[in-house]
Amino acid sequence: MSTGGDDVTQRPELAPLLVESADELYEHAPVGYMSSLVDGTLVKVNGTLLAWMRYQREELVGRKRLHDLLAPGARIYYETHYAPLLQMQGAVREVAVELVRSDGSRIPVLLNSTLVSDEAGRPLVVRTTVVDASERRQYERELLRARADAEQRARTALALGHVHDGVLLIDEDGRIDVLNPAAERIFGVTSAAVLGRQASEVLAGWSEISLAIRPGRHVEVVPVARNAHDQWLAIAAVDAGEGIVYTISDVTADRRLDQLRNELIAIVSHELRTPLTGAYGAAHTLLARGDELSPASRQALLEMVVEQTRRLAAIIDSILLASRIDSDNIVADIHAFDAAEVFDGVVQAVPAEARMRVVVETETGARARADLDRLRQVIVNLVDNALKYSTGAVRVSVRTHGASVRYVVSDEGPGIPPAEAEHVFEKFYRLDPDQHLGVGGTGLGLYIARELVRRMDGRIGLLPRERGAAFHVDVPAA
Repeated sequence: MSTGGDDVTQRPELAPLLVESADELYEHAPVGYMSSLVDGTLVKVNGTLLAWMRYQREELVGRKRLHDLLAPGARIYYETHYAPLLQMQGAVREVAVELVRSDGSRIPVLLNSTLVSDEAGRPLVVRTTVVDASERRQYERELLRARADAEQRARTALALGHVHDGVLLIDEDGRIDVLNPAAERIFGVTSAAVLGRQASEVLAGWSEISLAIRPGRHVEVVPVARNAHDQWLAIAAVDAGEGIVYTISDVTADRRLDQLRNELIAIVSHELRTPLTGAYGAAHTLLARGDELSPASRQALLEMVVEQTRRLAAIIDSILLASRIDSDNIVADIHAFDAAEVFDGVVQAVPAEARMRVVVETETGARARADLDRLRQVIVNLVDNALKYSTGAVRVSVRTHGASVRYVVSDEGPGIPPAEAEHVFEKFYRLDPDQHLGVGGTGLGLYIARELVRRMDGRIGLLPRERGAAFHVDVPAA
């Protein structure tokens, strides 16, 4: 290793290498050199260019023009742009063309030409340097390919970002490589938090999913426990070689719809059968033995037909009203009225044998702003519900409550467990589904009541009570 005071040019072993002639530098330069007349005829070519072009010197000098060495496309450019530009400017820099070797193969190069003129300005010769651009061309192709790949990935990411279904790519080690926004919503995670991590550690239920779903099978629906509720996912998998691509749809709503449909069929079938059986039995008895029955028996059977027919009509009306509510086909007729008007007809709507158990309490002067008929329908539903679960008195009251008018319907029945309070207003929900208390119903009454109250800008709920249940309905005061 030399020290700072050494003169490396004086080292004996380098002396022969530092003796260079101009001809040697020209002949073995790292770039190609050629000189041509104004018409393009080659008059001088260095050894570097001859080696690249695989020609002998005598095959080029005085025999070929620069134009002859160019690929067809480059020849047109040379005639229309290169040569005229050289004449005007006296120099041309960094022009990319392809030269054709003696064997027909091509080499990409960069040409730099300078026009040499005499003192009178007459052009004499063109000196041209030729730079091998093969590696540069390869580098450019790689850049273009990388750019195309990046653009393709960007388009793919854009498409995945707008796909309704979730898309997951899990690599061979079980780690998450791709997670689109829909999959983020389905699993309640973010890409930033889970990419590169084990799917079984960060996606709820993934261990069970990966065992149940195999690549190549048809779409399968599997339940996933999440937030104390089942989430139903339709999943298909495809082996992508370096990982498995999963497409995922959240079909929880569809599953719930199927369950509701089945519940509706089961409940309606049961609820319709009971009054139908009663009405049919009574009518059949009257038809077959009417002349043999006493007037009191005939009267009782006729009343049974009427009552059971009324029950049938009420069930059908509830189903139709619930359907209208679901399709948002209910318009409330809001106006001001005396709050006690709601009770007109409420007692009459109660079955005759239960009317004595309904106790009405009113406050003088209270005025409400709501849909009178719909509000009356709500109170009737609440009273009917209370009578089913209680054998004692059912109290109905109204009073001013701040900026609202509050109606309360209370009973002395078994009450509603706190855990069930948030569910009683759900469609088809029944507190006693197996009818251990002998209480039937479609499970639509409280659902209809809640939806009607909402459309009147009111609120409905349960009040704390040691015994029985107490429902309140608040509507704006007038």
